[in-house]
Amino acid sequence: MLSPNAVVLRDGERRTIPADQLVPGDLVKLKSGDKVPADLRLLQATNLQVQEAMLTGESVPVSKHLHAAPPAASLGDRRCMCYSATAVVSGQAQGVVVATGDSAEIGQINKMVNTVENIKNNLIHQLEILGRWLAVLVAVIAVIAFLLAMLYVGLNFQGAFESAVSIAGEGTPLV
Repeated sequence: MLSPNAVVLRDGERRTIPADQLVPGDLVKLKSGDKVPADLRLLQATNLQVQEAMLTGESVPVSKHLHAAPPAASLGDRRCMCYSATAVVSGQAQGVVVATGDSAEIGQINKMVNTVENIKNNLIHQLEILGRWLAVLVAVIAVIAFLLAMLYVGLNFQGAFESAVSIAGEGTPLV
């Protein structure tokens, strides 16, 4: 999902480095087909369009420009930014890294998703109760089968146990 490499300008020369080695302040070059390796503030952009569907839900690529967005602008309205894990559809750009890893927008979303607690709705609760009742019913039938096999049919302990286990195994639903 994230870009494995990034083209950066360090010490005045162009280098390709692993994206996980990017730090805020690095200058990153983007071109068509690249995945954005970190959150970037655009410094130069030529016909830049970025697919941001995974962040904003927009189904069409977004045209980017250099005009600063208001501080309270929503994620989709920040046209002067490129975000980690989005894809460059067309154009070229250069930007400065402003956030990486968990500090990036995709990292913030990841943290929010990981903090969501699992809740049990009424259906799940009722199915758990039904499952417990079925398990008790199967156990009761197995005990009755064991006692009948031992006392009525006259099987030894091993034969009665095998009969009860086979009945319980057939009666237990696989979930």
